Amino acid sequence: MARLAFLLACDQETIYPSVEADEGITLKALAVDEENIPLLWLCLFGTEQLYQAEMVATDAEGGEEEMTQLTAPLAKVTDAIARLERTVPRLEAAYPGRGSLSNHKDLLIQVLRASGLEYVTIDAADISEVFESDEDFADLLAVCLDYLNGADLEGLDDPSEILSTLCDLPEDGRFLPIPELYSNPDTTESDLITLCRILGTEAEIPLPWEPAEEA
Repeated sequence: MARLAFLLACDQETIYPSVEADEGITLKALAVDEENIPLLWLCLFGTEQLYQAEMVATDAEGGEEEMTQLTAPLAKVTDAIARLERTVPRLEAAYPGRGSLSNHKDLLIQVLRASGLEYVTIDAADISEVFESDEDFADLLAVCLDYLNGADLEGLDDPSEILSTLCDLPEDGRFLPIPELYSNPDTTESDLITLCRILGTEAEIPLPWEPAEEA
């Protein structure tokens, strides 16, 4: 079974929100990806916005419930949008020659605003399970956010290497503007996969970076 990550918007200040655990919550899954945390999602947050919570998990082998600690970022949508404007150039710098993410950024902002909800967070519980511990996952997430927010990381010659531990981009995928991506006859499978790794795909609502379904 694929491990999923979700970009979530909600009206309560909580990580790993759910309609079962959070009474009266309004929750929308804005986008989803498999086995990766899309790069523009990471651009929405800073390390000071990482939080931890204890959650009940079911052991995969024995089926017993146990408490586990999970880390996730959480921000107000307005703050996340402002941060996205600042961090995108840093992300582009990690992948020189790939193209501009301006169009992708604007479309993500459109989706965040259209949610009408106050908070945005990432549910990456499935992804974190591939690490030895939540602490290892949290440390790596913090390093990635540090880089995107302008920190100079000692000994990091190629920032794409650290980002690739959470989001594995095809080596030859380009950051094509969405209209060009779907109209250019030279668009490759790697370009399409790269779009998914940048923004994610549809979870509950239609997304402006995905082609509309034909009636």
